[in-house]
Amino acid sequence: MERDQSLTEEVKEYCEKIGIDVVGFANPDLFDRFQEQNRPQTFLHNVQTIIVIGFHLYDPILDAWNYYQEEQRSYQFADSIIENFANRVKRYLTKKGFESVVISYAPGLFLKDSAALAGIGPIGKNNLLITPNFGSQVRLRAIVTNAPLICGDPIQENKYCEDCEKCITACPANAFVDGIYIKKICDEWARANWKYLSPYTVVWCNTCIEACPFTKKPT
Repeated sequence: MERDQSLTEEVKEYCEKIGIDVVGFANPDLFDRFQEQNRPQTFLHNVQTIIVIGFHLYDPILDAWNYYQEEQRSYQFADSIIENFANRVKRYLTKKGFESVVISYAPGLFLKDSAALAGIGPIGKNNLLITPNFGSQVRLRAIVTNAPLICGDPIQENKYCEDCEKCITACPANAFVDGIYIKKICDEWARANWKYLSPYTVVWCNTCIEACPFTKKPT
């Protein structure tokens, strides 16, 4: 199967045109390390490329979560934004004659790992993707497609963290045990310490992202 350089550039240009800040392409053959339910072939049997897109969370308010318990309604603003971007990319590829599936947040692909496999950036000590332009201040989504796009080089080594431990020392939950991030500790502390914007809207802890020297601050 020959991959299409021209089509790849067209997809990149379209993503930039509609306001997507980060885009990369991963080879589905690299996902064999994951369980079957977390492989792209589960969602599209003839998949050729995993497109990973992201946008810059330049203001924490974009990451707010709204939950109206009485009506059992839940909204996550950043997810809604990136989902819209993903569906626009899907429609673009459909018009060009390709199949595509937008992968929901969960269950689905491991987005940070997918981004690293697409060559976007490594996963840092904070257990988050670190991008060259925005640090970890990004929200990701994936689209699997049979479009034969040129894939990026997987990133295995982390050149950003090295001897830096700012996220570890800044963590209010002490979620790093011997320098290793423990998700359960982080999650339990974050849920108990939501920042309420209103009775129905909260923002999760963002300390490790803010502490990272590669996070792009608004100017």
